[in-house]
Amino acid sequence: MAIIKNGVNGTVSGKAGSVVFVLTKTGNYVRSLPRVKKRAPTPEQQLSRTRFKIVRSHISMLNSVINIGYKAYSYPKRAYDVAMSYNLNEALIQKEDDFVVDWQKFMIAKGSPNPITSYTMDFDQENQVIRVTWEYDVYLEKKFNTRSYDSFLILYNAEDNGVEYPLLMNDSKDSLISGKQNVKIPKHKKEVTYEVFIFFVESYGGGNTDSMHLGKIKV
Repeated sequence: MAIIKNGVNGTVSGKAGSVVFVLTKTGNYVRSLPRVKKRAPTPEQQLSRTRFKIVRSHISMLNSVINIGYKAYSYPKRAYDVAMSYNLNEALIQKEDDFVVDWQKFMIAKGSPNPITSYTMDFDQENQVIRVTWEYDVYLEKKFNTRSYDSFLILYNAEDNGVEYPLLMNDSKDSLISGKQNVKIPKHKKEVTYEVFIFFVESYGGGNTDSMHLGKIKV
């Protein structure tokens, strides 16, 4: 903003539009503001921005889950930041000038090893329920004392196609040793593909297991 000193006939200083008024010992001058040149990003910078944008879009959608799954692992840093860093480094596959997510390596939770050794996943269309059952490694369960950990079964639509329910999880939680967990699926107007993850969380305290990607399911 330009300022007039000593009334309308006084000197002017400051910026007005695309010019700046300068007061010196030898007089008053008007200068053009320097033009800011916007340089196009280099191919390397563009790739970096692309990979960051891809991971950020998924972490932002999954943030409520990330805050649980990375709570203990990330301390004292933010769960969001640690999940971003991990998946940027581990869960992307470069294809020419773009990236795709490797969902087998994408982690929505980090902790002790996930003890599941085998599993089944079925969709009951009549009752709109997804049921997952599993067997687990007894040695890992005992080593990390996870037998009573609650299961978190997460369904995430990663396609960003405006579905009504992009993120679903179980309301009632069974324990690791129960070997089963259900998720109720609301009725959709169109077919939706979900990425399915599971991890286990200590009922009281901060412990949890790594997440495991169980595959895709269409409902």
